[in-house]
Amino acid sequence: MPLPHQFDLNIWNFEVSVGQSAVEIFQKSFDMKRFNSNGSLVWRHRPKRNKGGFTVGGLVESRSLRNSIVYKVESYNRSRGKVHVYTDPSAFNGTYHHKGFCFAAVHNSDDPSVRTGRVANMPQRQFMPTEKRDSTVMNDKLRELQLMIFRTFPGIRR
Repeated sequence: MPLPHQFDLNIWNFEVSVGQSAVEIFQKSFDMKRFNSNGSLVWRHRPKRNKGGFTVGGLVESRSLRNSIVYKVESYNRSRGKVHVYTDPSAFNGTYHHKGFCFAAVHNSDDPSVRTGRVANMPQRQFMPTEKRDSTVMNDKLRELQLMIFRTFPGIRR
């Protein structure tokens, strides 16, 4: 196999692995009930109440939010692309309290001015990196995965 083609293939495999790893790492935040990063704190618990007691609406919506995390590889040319990891708004069409509303940005943001109107009482529960805070777990995974780019090249040690 010619080396330029192998390099393109390695880049593609790297991008796909980054996307898959990011989705797994950020979804794990929901299992851990905290941002999947060293030094993060457990999310504040805020039970929902209605006239008859507690509801499970929040649990269904948390599952929707967890399952909405997806990735997309955008290639600008054969060997250089971007991996976008994001929450898919269409995943919230079946939620009870916030039907069709993607509340991921509200939960993930550490900016209190984001919580206004009908989401004023929604707590901050970071599950993906923000401009102010990266995931140490994801950064470690990126360092591990970057070795994929040059594997199979002659004279490169792994």
